[in-house]
Amino acid sequence: MPHSPTRTSDARRFRFAFDIGGTFTDLVVSDARGRRIAVGKCLTQPGEITRFVVEGLARLLEREQIPTSAIQEVVAGATTLVTNRIIERKGARTGLITTQGFGDVLEIRREMRYDIYDLTATLAEPIVPRHLRREAQERLDSEGGVLVPLGEGGVAEAITRLVAEGVESLAVCFLHSYRNPMHERRVAEIAASVAPHLMISLSCDILPEIREYERTTATVLNAYVRPFIGRYFEELQQAFRQIGIDAVLHVMQSNGGVISRDFAERFPLWMLESGPAAGALAAAYLGRLGGTPNLLSFDMGGTTAKACLISNGHPHTTTEFETARVHRFKKGSGFPVKLPVIDLIEIGAGGGSIAYVDATGLLKVGPASAGAQPGPACYGLGGVEPTVTDADLVLGYLDPEYFLGGDMKLRADLAREAIRTRIAQPLGMPLTEAASGIYRIVSENMAAAAKVHAAEKGKDIRRYTLLAFGGAGPVHAREIARRTGIGHVMVPLKAGVLSAIGLLAAPVKVDSVRTHFGRLRTIDWKTVNGLYAEMRQAAVKLLTEIGIPEHGIALNRAVDMRYVGQGYEVTVPLPAGDFNGTSTPRVTRAFHEVYAERFGHHLMDVPIEFLSWRLEAVASTTFRLPTLPGAPTRASAKPKGERQAFFPEVRRFLRVPVYEHVALPPGARLRGPLVIEQRESTVVVGPKDTVTIDTRGNVLIAVSLEK
Repeated sequence: MPHSPTRTSDARRFRFAFDIGGTFTDLVVSDARGRRIAVGKCLTQPGEITRFVVEGLARLLEREQIPTSAIQEVVAGATTLVTNRIIERKGARTGLITTQGFGDVLEIRREMRYDIYDLTATLAEPIVPRHLRREAQERLDSEGGVLVPLGEGGVAEAITRLVAEGVESLAVCFLHSYRNPMHERRVAEIAASVAPHLMISLSCDILPEIREYERTTATVLNAYVRPFIGRYFEELQQAFRQIGIDAVLHVMQSNGGVISRDFAERFPLWMLESGPAAGALAAAYLGRLGGTPNLLSFDMGGTTAKACLISNGHPHTTTEFETARVHRFKKGSGFPVKLPVIDLIEIGAGGGSIAYVDATGLLKVGPASAGAQPGPACYGLGGVEPTVTDADLVLGYLDPEYFLGGDMKLRADLAREAIRTRIAQPLGMPLTEAASGIYRIVSENMAAAAKVHAAEKGKDIRRYTLLAFGGAGPVHAREIARRTGIGHVMVPLKAGVLSAIGLLAAPVKVDSVRTHFGRLRTIDWKTVNGLYAEMRQAAVKLLTEIGIPEHGIALNRAVDMRYVGQGYEVTVPLPAGDFNGTSTPRVTRAFHEVYAERFGHHLMDVPIEFLSWRLEAVASTTFRLPTLPGAPTRASAKPKGERQAFFPEVRRFLRVPVYEHVALPPGARLRGPLVIEQRESTVVVGPKDTVTIDTRGNVLIAVSLEK
């Protein structure tokens, strides 16, 4: 398991991580403690992901002269693999067995409209069609007591018929099984006897929590992608073995932790937002390391941009996440996934986002993306639509000869032609103004989304530092900071692949939840202690079985609470130790603090109740993100060259010096305008901005907010 001792010394033991994005796949090889790190990128090739990941790793190892036998662990960030299967409806043929009378839960949903003014609003089609749903004779009460015994004969017949109709994965979700899983467990036993090959996902394992629609949806989605994920991991490990790598495979989860391959194969839904979660985790670590605990993590890649608020050194988390939305930015139009995830907003704004003139003659950017194929026009791979990357190139922010460290050459002539013919000429404006319009519009889109995201959490975004990463993040960070009123920007070393590096820094982590209702004043704390003892035992057993020593596991507890009569709740951290009669005042204060932070006030005379109790089991990690160990050999603050770059506030090109990030010594101070190049990204610094290189090699920009 990650971070556990092996017979191979740390100096000879290497780890490999990869993060599959919509345009690029990021690759990172590191020694056990992060002292030596090598990175690379390759274009994401849909349908050939395994081959390109393995070939990219082989090239990286050859370049760094690292033997394949030294790779002892692989950490995968498989975001797009799970998400795309759901969005594109390319998962397994899935069946559902549920309680009699509840077969239409997937259509009934929450009985709410996500847009009350749109009379034609459509919803995502259920993953399991009605003819593949079966209702079983069984019923439990809300305390888990058996009202109607399970009709085992009917269940066996239903499974047999579903298999005959081609079902290869089965979801089972019974009413109140979160309180008593006995009927669901029995269905799994019956399935194992009548259809041993059938994959089973039980709601009592996936989401043992109240709310029938959310629990059914999560179970169905897990079942839908499970067969594919298992085959993918097996294919991946076989491909690694063919080049001499017999490594342990671990997988990033959406909750900011990694877990074993076996766990990921059983619960692939936990990987939905794994790549972005790793980036936010790395950003939080850098913030704590540099004494900057309040950050806006900003990750802009080739297809999308993701932002996450990090307060007091920790990213915000949520259990209110949606996937496969019919309308990308309309909450409620997708499938709810009520699992712990790093709380991110996603904006359809990446380097490959396509710019166009709409029917009203307005310039728009995204959310459609050119992706990796055909990609932006400047890639020279057949793309003809103008994109954000094309605009960045025309404006002088990118060096066409040094894209990805020179591994990929950009065609400035194709970028200019795409913008001229599709944007500048239809709008009757100069080429430069059209490119600047693309740059400013996409930056404003991201800034507006970030401001709303912060406001929804009751935070003043101007008090945060913008930490930018991803291939396109540092290019746009300064402009986004100006538009949000953020005065400081941080860009770390190897920013273009920080999400992949974050995979290596992620701890091993398991989340558990149990629903148990109770009023604050009358709660049976003995029962609560029993719930946590049960969850602790299961979590510790899982982690110790995969190599984590029990003394290295930290346990964090929380509970969902609300005022009686409310329909939604807030998650409140709980203190360590057993609960007893003296716990009530402490828990009350904790709830009021969380509630007031979210809503600006709290109530005093309204009773409070508990819903779901949560446990987070986290293993310690010894990995460290890369830093400059001191001034490098021949370190200097001298630029490696100059070029023309356009700045919107002065509306003209300026000749700016170009610096190489790794050649800037700690303590160096510079004044903009200028450009700092990394191998996988570029930092744009505007007029009147000032730059400092801190002792860890981070670029710190004091942004001029003058209009």
